[in-house]
Amino acid sequence: MKPSKNKNSAQNRRKPANKKAGLSTQEKKRRASKKSALETLYKEEVIEMFLKWFKQQKAAAGHVMSKTDVLKNIIKNIDAKQDGMLEQAMKELKDKGIIETQEDGFSLMLTEKGAKSL
Repeated sequence: MKPSKNKNSAQNRRKPANKKAGLSTQEKKRRASKKSALETLYKEEVIEMFLKWFKQQKAAAGHVMSKTDVLKNIIKNIDAKQDGMLEQAMKELKDKGIIETQEDGFSLMLTEKGAKSL
């Protein structure tokens, strides 16, 4: 008796190709560089959202963006990719001396340097 030539037989099934298995080192670096550039873009978009809010409020040094303001004006308006960069964006603003975080970790106070940069 001849073996079945059924299309679904175990012999005829292909194993899924591993897409990353054949990547060259150069291609891996290119993809990593592209990913890094996109992450930077998303972080810059979130930073701009914070600065735009302070500008709209005509904020001076010491003006506080409350946790509620952060939720309504930032978190509610960002997509999943930007959400991944939220903490980094806040850290960068803090490291640059533009904002200070309050005890709750979400309320942000505009510094003198931040007010001048607006």
